[in-house]
Amino acid sequence: PAPNNDAGIMAMNHSLQMLLGGVQQLQAGQSHSNELMQKLQKTVLTSRAMINELVVANNELREELIRIKQAYQCDMCKKKEAATVVRHMVSVAGQTPDTEIDQIIEARKSKGTWPVKHATLNCFSVQQDLIKVRFHHSEKYQHIPIRIPKTEKNKDGTKPCKLCSEGKIRRKTTWMCATCEVPLCTRPLMDEDGSSLTHHARWHSTRDLIAEHKKCHENLRDGRESRKRARESLGGEDENGGAEVDEGGDEVADIAKSEEQRVEV
Repeated sequence: PAPNNDAGIMAMNHSLQMLLGGVQQLQAGQSHSNELMQKLQKTVLTSRAMINELVVANNELREELIRIKQAYQCDMCKKKEAATVVRHMVSVAGQTPDTEIDQIIEARKSKGTWPVKHATLNCFSVQQDLIKVRFHHSEKYQHIPIRIPKTEKNKDGTKPCKLCSEGKIRRKTTWMCATCEVPLCTRPLMDEDGSSLTHHARWHSTRDLIAEHKKCHENLRDGRESRKRARESLGGEDENGGAEVDEGGDEVADIAKSEEQRVEV
């Protein structure tokens, strides 16, 4: 019977070794699984951090878009309000009595702000009383050109046109509006055809003086630069440096009256 016991013991040892090997394999697999779980947890944490950063960036982008939209809407609202004021003034210009214009001018004279000498373009664009003056037409208040008075300081009786002059690029004129007392060109620029409205007519017809000023100034600047290039190509020089002076003749008042009929609101 001893050999049989030895065989049984050997079989049991073999089984135990196999079982131990299986346990070791399970332990190794468990260790590998733990490593994989740890890596997976790190990946999840990293992904969550990235998602949180994306959410924050998205919220900031939305807030920035809202701010831009609000700023744009505010700007558009301001432009609409300004346009509404001008449209209102134009619509009631014919209904404004001369007495109200008298009061506006007298009130400004008492404050020393008539005639308007500072920020003239902006004042006549946004200040309601001056908008009324600019668009008011009556027998008493006719927007016709008259000569700029000559003074000790202004011996030649010229001033830069308020609608096209800016900075060093200016066009002098000897004419001003009889009602607004603003110097304005009474003849088209050199590069404009005869059918173009003068700056005097545009001043009393356009709704947006700021935009009209920008356009007139660009036309004046571009015209001078074009003539300068032409002179340089011919090798000649202009004594006035390309500058224009709108002197006109006494027929200017008649031309202005015809223009008022063309642009009558």
